[in-house]
Amino acid sequence: MEGNVLNISSAIVYAKPAQEQVLRTQLFQVAGVEVHASTDDGKLIVTIESDNDRAAVDTYEAIERMDSVLSVAMIFQQTESNPDQELLKCK
Repeated sequence: MEGNVLNISSAIVYAKPAQEQVLRTQLFQVAGVEVHASTDDGKLIVTIESDNDRAAVDTYEAIERMDSVLSVAMIFQQTESNPDQELLKCK
């Protein structure tokens, strides 16, 4: 794919019982993944930023394979084909 592309998505990652802290540590080590919040029942809200769609899929698959993960649910996805271009102000 030519040019700058940025894939941004968010997901809820469900930790196995009593595995939230382990999962949080594992997610911290994955490039482009950031944990924003968690619930008492083991749901972690994460964002994933990657250079292209294939890299985003690879990241989701890597998260799904983690031993402490019960499941992953994508909530939002957007691809920016020119992320360095600033939006023009509306008049």
